[in-house]
Amino acid sequence: MPLNNPAPNFALLTSFDMRGQASQTVFTRNGNAVALPAYASDEGHFEDVLFFLNGRISSATVNATDNTDTISTFGADWSVSINSSDKVQISSDTEFEITHTGTTDALGFGSSTVSSVLVGSEYIATAPNDWLRGVVTLDDLSYRIDEVLGSGTFNTPAVKADVQDVPTWLRSSSTSDADAFGLTSLQALDNTATSIASDITWLINDDGFTQCHYRTSLGDITWNSTAIRDALGFTGDEVPVVDGTVSRLTSTYKSHSVLLPSRPYQSHHLRVENLSQSRRKIGGGYVSNYIGTYITSVLRFDLDALLDSQDDYRHFANKWLKLCSEGERVSFYQSWGDSRRALITADVNADQPAYDDLYTSENNGELGRVRGTLLSAQFDLTYPSRLKRRVPVNMEIEHL
Repeated sequence: MPLNNPAPNFALLTSFDMRGQASQTVFTRNGNAVALPAYASDEGHFEDVLFFLNGRISSATVNATDNTDTISTFGADWSVSINSSDKVQISSDTEFEITHTGTTDALGFGSSTVSSVLVGSEYIATAPNDWLRGVVTLDDLSYRIDEVLGSGTFNTPAVKADVQDVPTWLRSSSTSDADAFGLTSLQALDNTATSIASDITWLINDDGFTQCHYRTSLGDITWNSTAIRDALGFTGDEVPVVDGTVSRLTSTYKSHSVLLPSRPYQSHHLRVENLSQSRRKIGGGYVSNYIGTYITSVLRFDLDALLDSQDDYRHFANKWLKLCSEGERVSFYQSWGDSRRALITADVNADQPAYDDLYTSENNGELGRVRGTLLSAQFDLTYPSRLKRRVPVNMEIEHL
């Protein structure tokens, strides 16, 4: 069974418009300029900041399948994927066993050795447990893969980076699907400019802050675009945390486009509008012209304020709302830590499984990412008591 968390944390991410920053140098790293492309007139508008940072894909060096295939000492056609039951599976043309040996079991293989099973022409080992939602620190991951009818053995992953989440780790830069919007991410631009490495990662961490993970030897960044720097939540004074041979640079503030409250939402229900034009007939009855059906998420949540665990009050009013006025695009991550799109069970068929690295039908589409448009125009941020702890917010998001 898939993960069933009745009260996950959620996030609201506005679209990320870089059309006015075309051809701008974002930063330099060790003398190498990382610049945005020269967008055409209809390009440069990203789904949200997560897509701007990493495109919800991993480079060939970091990607789980390529990582395993590169380091393998036996077998061929290695693949790491999510099956239709929302479990991680590893496959190869050679029989093998897998054992979790790291500190974090992000893939869900558990404490016992899992043996592969022959399915058609492939040997597949399926994780018995749920994979972990949230940012994956690959440095904490280690799985030993042993050949069953031979002496081959190796550990994966070999590249120790941080990635957005498990589905992002499984999706490679060659992925072509509904999430391939045709825009190059900052992560890809950074890796290309550096040229000597392709294991730099950019992401939004589980607290809503922007983070970059890179080998310390590649050098720190120097910001050129203050507009992009500020939009990502950086001040320019951040000092990376060095852990052995790698560095993590984390923004001081949340990205302007990220709202990630500390608590689950209070309520969420759907409102449906069936729009048509109707006329009464002379002889009785009606005729109508169907226009469309519009589904809206009616959301109520608490906005963290001054005396709470975090203060998002002015962040919401001064930063987030400026990017998400009425009619603007917004991504509703119903369960933060799983960036896949929401899929209703009735849309599951032979071509679209219930779960893969793009869609999740968990709880009939209640825990995936909803692509929508903000309908709410005004917010009265009144404290319910004298304590400035939290403020109730009502919001309406129309589904795309």
